[in-house]
This record gives sequence, structure tokens and C-alpha cells, in this order.
Amino acid sequence: MARDANGLVLDVRGVTAALRRSVVLGVVDAVLSAGCDDPIVVVCDHDPSGLGYELDLRRETRGCYEFDCDRRLDGAWVALLRRNVR
Repeated sequence: MARDANGLVLDVRGVTAALRRSVVLGVVDAVLSAGCDDPIVVVCDHDPSGLGYELDLRRETRGCYEFDCDRRLDGAWVALLRRNVR
């Protein structure tokens, strides 16, 4: 994980596929519990739309984030999670 001008950057392309979702959700939960409002950028090698659906389904994260994703020119997918202001 790194931090840049866009917020926290989490590149999970090198993480085993079976662990990726757990890693991302663990970071999201840690950021929420710390009260951090920085956006989270997740870089992966497949369409991360399912992550957005899961964030909306989980009691811990429902309504906490706006989710957008797009494919970069190099083929990687990027998901942007922006914290909703409450």
C-alpha cells in the first residue's frame, strides 16, 4: 500500500486471487475504524465491480463509499472508493 495525491493506493495484482478480497476489505475496515476520509484506489487485473456490490451489501460499509472503476490503457483495472460525507 502506498499514499499519493489521489489517496491510499492498494495494488493487489501480486496478491493471490483467493486473498485479494479479504485484503481489500481489511484495508477498507481499517480506514473506516481510523476515521480516515482519504479515498482508496485499488489496482487489480480484473473488473472490480463485484467489490462495489460487496461494499454496499456489508453492514460495516453500506453507504460509506462511492465506488467507480475503469480500465487503464495498460490493461489494469482501477477502482476508486471515495468516502461519503455523513
